[in-house]
Amino acid sequence: MDLRLLRAFIAVAEELHFTRAAQRLHMAQPPLSRQIRQLEEELGVLLLNRARRRVELTAPGRQFLGSAREILAQVDRAVAQVRRMGLGETGRLAIGMISSVAFEETLPRVLRAYRARYPDVSISLMEMGADEQMQALREERIQIGFLRPPLREHGLALTPFIREPLVAVLPAGHPLAARRRIPLRALAGDPFVVVPRSRALGGLDLVLEACGRAGFTPEVAQEALELQSVIGFVAAGFGVSLLPGTAAKLVHSGVAFVALAPPERLVEIPAVHLPEHASPLIAGFLEVLRATAAEAPRTGRHG
Repeated sequence: MDLRLLRAFIAVAEELHFTRAAQRLHMAQPPLSRQIRQLEEELGVLLLNRARRRVELTAPGRQFLGSAREILAQVDRAVAQVRRMGLGETGRLAIGMISSVAFEETLPRVLRAYRARYPDVSISLMEMGADEQMQALREERIQIGFLRPPLREHGLALTPFIREPLVAVLPAGHPLAARRRIPLRALAGDPFVVVPRSRALGGLDLVLEACGRAGFTPEVAQEALELQSVIGFVAAGFGVSLLPGTAAKLVHSGVAFVALAPPERLVEIPAVHLPEHASPLIAGFLEVLRATAAEAPRTGRHG
């Protein structure tokens, strides 16, 4: 059934006057009369009694008026909902992140700003390793991830977010633990605790590259799946490590976080998504992320 016929009937039923109903619908009266007759023919019942000077609803017409209003209201709600979804104003946004992002102070500000702008979007956060995030992105279980480069070969679209230096993580009793800054070369003789590639895509490569530039290849003595585990192993004396600066927020009495001199290149953690899965939800989140990161204090840590 053509929805125009329902709208025509409702206008006539509410006005009880064809001329006024036609004016309300911004149309001529003859086409309106034809639409009412077409609707009655489709239904097989008389909806309106037409007299010379008045129009009255029949009993079926009164019954059908309530149903017609409900149908159009449902259609209007469905159209509004689809349009809002098309604008990224409703839906569910799933975000994956490596553990270090959870300690980054800007992400909560991004999420608060996004919720304020898009209150009807449901957000879910999932802490995931690198490989798990890649698989979840491909399967659309998450729409956005936070990973460390190198990522170009994975076909991901990158939006810069976190940029921070590497810091040395030393056991509290290490001879260099009391220093404010140390050259990375000073750790050449120490065993290292590292996060494997499967848990932090690119993280191990950053450590290896940094040590290589300092002129040595680190001896990997222990692998750990999470930042907390890395710090725990360092505190237990399994070795030293290099972690992003945000790791210093994980206070542990058994370790010392020491800056490197000269500083290593900044570690980047962008927001990533698959271009083929682009959506208004993703675009809205990235817009808020860029704006919020740009407003962050100029500490040299945000891109």
